[in-house]
Amino acid sequence: MTNPAPLTIGLTGGIGSGKSSVCNLFAEKGIPVIDTDQIAREVVQPGSEGLERIAEQLGVDFIKPDGQLDRDKLRQTIFANPIKKKILESILHPLIRQAMQQKIAVLKNAKTPHYPFILVAIPLLVEGIKDNQKPDYLDEIWVVDCSVEKQLERAVSRDKQNTQQIKAIIEQQASREARLKWADQVINNQAGLLELQAQVQHVFKKFG
Repeated sequence: MTNPAPLTIGLTGGIGSGKSSVCNLFAEKGIPVIDTDQIAREVVQPGSEGLERIAEQLGVDFIKPDGQLDRDKLRQTIFANPIKKKILESILHPLIRQAMQQKIAVLKNAKTPHYPFILVAIPLLVEGIKDNQKPDYLDEIWVVDCSVEKQLERAVSRDKQNTQQIKAIIEQQASREARLKWADQVINNQAGLLELQAQVQHVFKKFG
């Protein structure tokens, strides 16, 4: 008897909510994790289609002398310029989606998958939902949730940015309410690591 195909779970949450911690805890239990932030870095490596298109459509000023993408400069530019932000998204989102779906297909088509689900970390999942329809490649959406105050505290400490910078990022992201509306499962990360571990274990046990 073959194992059923694993579900595909989209994991999302605001900046500083603890998505990476949740992914790491599930990975320790043998759950495969696809990190779209990592894919976003892969599709703009030197010589890639993504990097070439950024140079063509946004300018070679965003390419460092060593051929790498100048991420800091690009981040500052698109944060202040909605038009350039849309251009960047039109370049990167299809490339990221294609690479992500290829990785999902490989995991789903494994001859003897021993994992009940695949976790796909998508920070801006809710922001990208169109026509009020959950993406067809996802079976469920899980949200890592905490208060905005806790987001600020964690993100300021982690990213070495000031509170106003993090607040501005939070304001550009979907609200807690918007994310929670889409949640098939909520993982609350308001407390510490022990509480988070307990929640991850509880969710994991649902899958036997």
